[in-house]
Amino acid sequence: MRKLILIATCLLFISSLKSQQLYLEAGKTISSFDFKNSLGGELENLRATDHTFLSLGYRKSVFTERLFLNVTGNYSTYGSIGSDRALDNFFEWDITYIGINAGFDYEFYKPGDFTFYIKTTAAAEFLIQGTQTLNNQVFNLAGEDDFDTPIYFFRGGLGVQYKVSQKLTAFTQYMYGIAGTFKDIQGDLKINAHTFGLGLLIHLSKVEEHKSEELINLKEEVETNTQKIKELEDKSKQITDLRNEIRSKEEEIKSLRTSISKALLPYTGNELATKKDDGSIKIILENDLLFDSGKWEVKPEGENAVNALGDVLSRNPDVSIRIEGHTDNQPLIPNKEVSNNWDLSLKRAAAIVEVLRNNQNLNQKNLTAAGRGEYDPIADNSTEEGRAQNRRIEIILSPKLDELIELIKN
Repeated sequence: MRKLILIATCLLFISSLKSQQLYLEAGKTISSFDFKNSLGGELENLRATDHTFLSLGYRKSVFTERLFLNVTGNYSTYGSIGSDRALDNFFEWDITYIGINAGFDYEFYKPGDFTFYIKTTAAAEFLIQGTQTLNNQVFNLAGEDDFDTPIYFFRGGLGVQYKVSQKLTAFTQYMYGIAGTFKDIQGDLKINAHTFGLGLLIHLSKVEEHKSEELINLKEEVETNTQKIKELEDKSKQITDLRNEIRSKEEEIKSLRTSISKALLPYTGNELATKKDDGSIKIILENDLLFDSGKWEVKPEGENAVNALGDVLSRNPDVSIRIEGHTDNQPLIPNKEVSNNWDLSLKRAAAIVEVLRNNQNLNQKNLTAAGRGEYDPIADNSTEEGRAQNRRIEIILSPKLDELIELIKN
């Protein structure tokens, strides 16, 4: 009973292993005994006998794809026939063992669907039934102290597998084994066994591998999505910062526009002509306020207006200031000081810049002068009214976007 409990426990352990393959094998064992009687004589006319064996277990790859650990439970019967001329005795053994078998398979050659491998195992086997016939007397070996201890079998051999399907592999193998010497009631006994087996490997772990692969993929997907979520959170924060910065710039521009309108109202006499374009403010001052016809010197009243504008701009150091001069399309009579409308428009823009430069609180790095001549009209040059509108100075105020650009880059 103690042996059966031990074996059942081992088989339960085997069946609980997570494995790649279920291992089933059946075949023939051809066994013979090396026997020396109590006088040291060996058996004569020794003949081997064959019996059926059965193995059931699991097989799992370890370390590499070619090396497999196999753990099986086996049911084996051994037997032999011989005679002892010196004692004029006839012997026959018939013994059955159940045991636990563990070892390694190494797949060394894989042509197509075939796989060749070498196999080594070690087993502890326990007698469950057996008889020894001496002449005409039959002795029951079960329960005998000499046979109550396990025998240890060491085997080695070769095998070949054939892949039938994704879940099923057939194999055949040959194994040679030898058991350690032990004493029976008549002498010393050692078992030699040749086994020829056919079996199946059922790839149970394909489901487990698939699940494991799915878990790995899911884990990678979770990690990827977690990283993406973090990136999105970072981007969301950057977008929020960007929106806040844009909103702040818009408020600055709105406040600046209001301040400029108030500052220039005494000089323009009406609501200042301004235009918001792409986040910038475009202030339009007609030439009648600033210059005499054909001239580029700023008139006193115009200079006062520009100084008032400069006072407002000096309080806004983060605004770039572009002064553009514009003319109508009426040809200018060339003279020593000015050659054409383009030249006149540039001189007028530069004159406005010079007035602004007199304000020591204004950052002069923010100033730019440009002449556009007659090539950017805002009205029809075929009428006097249209030509008057085209003769103008445009002051384009743009917030410096260094912080916004840095946010966008990040």
